Amino acid sequence: MDRFQRFLFLKTMPAFAEIPAEVAQVVAANTRPRSFAKGEHLYRSGVPAVEVQYIVQGRCEIVRNGKPVRRLGPRSVVGGISALAGEAQGYDCIALEDMLTLAIKVEDSQEIFEDHFVFLKRVLRGTSREVLDSRRKLGVHAGFGPVAEPFSFPDRPFDLVERMAFLRKTFSFGASEIDAIADLARDIQEVHLPKGEVLWNIGDRSTYFLLPLRGVIDCKATEPDQRFQLGPGDSVGAIDSMAAERRWYRAEVIEDLVAFRIDAEVLLEVLEDHFTMATSLLKAMATGILNLYDQGG
Repeated sequence: MDRFQRFLFLKTMPAFAEIPAEVAQVVAANTRPRSFAKGEHLYRSGVPAVEVQYIVQGRCEIVRNGKPVRRLGPRSVVGGISALAGEAQGYDCIALEDMLTLAIKVEDSQEIFEDHFVFLKRVLRGTSREVLDSRRKLGVHAGFGPVAEPFSFPDRPFDLVERMAFLRKTFSFGASEIDAIADLARDIQEVHLPKGEVLWNIGDRSTYFLLPLRGVIDCKATEPDQRFQLGPGDSVGAIDSMAAERRWYRAEVIEDLVAFRIDAEVLLEVLEDHFTMATSLLKAMATGILNLYDQGG
């Protein structure tokens, strides 16, 4: 496949549906065709992923800790989660039939992320959708554990420094620059919601999420039926907000709630200005997906 053919193929992929043509051309220029015979490994557990691959022909299976977790076919992306997580273990990925892919080096994709936020934003959205898909496969509790104890906090509104400290500790921004944390902290809202307040219903638009400090939220999903509770330390509604998907569960406050509210568009604006924060979030999400795979998601 020449460069133009690679570009045309990428534009047929769902992952590139919202990517401007000029950015897709940059990605295409950095890819190379690769072939794999049936039974050959695209990736091996314990070997860091150095390329992300776009499947042109054929199918493959991802195996994590000896358990099959995904089968992928044409116009799918493979290797991205392992590469983003930067985890040594990763997973095995085995060709189920002869395959043709377009491969891009991780370091090249990182450069494109930094130069073209629209591409990074699309990867954030796709990664969030993978989190959502994995949660939906994890039984009645969607892989969530028990509600944690409430955070200790003053009986007054948080000041900027306290909001920054909370964000750094709870939302995967530990490696981010102070300026990035400060920019986000200035725009979050502290909210107090009473028991009985319905935050949203299934199918509502998802434009924001909550980081609870105290209180409990009861969550009910259908198709499949799932029920779980979220509270301090959880990000409530972040998966669907970042994936730009409709709400997948009904959320009701069952214990008076104190939380920080973050609008998805505000977060994206901060991420666009602070590349390290964006890549830290992507890495945390990818690591979370591998953990969900381990649970059976």
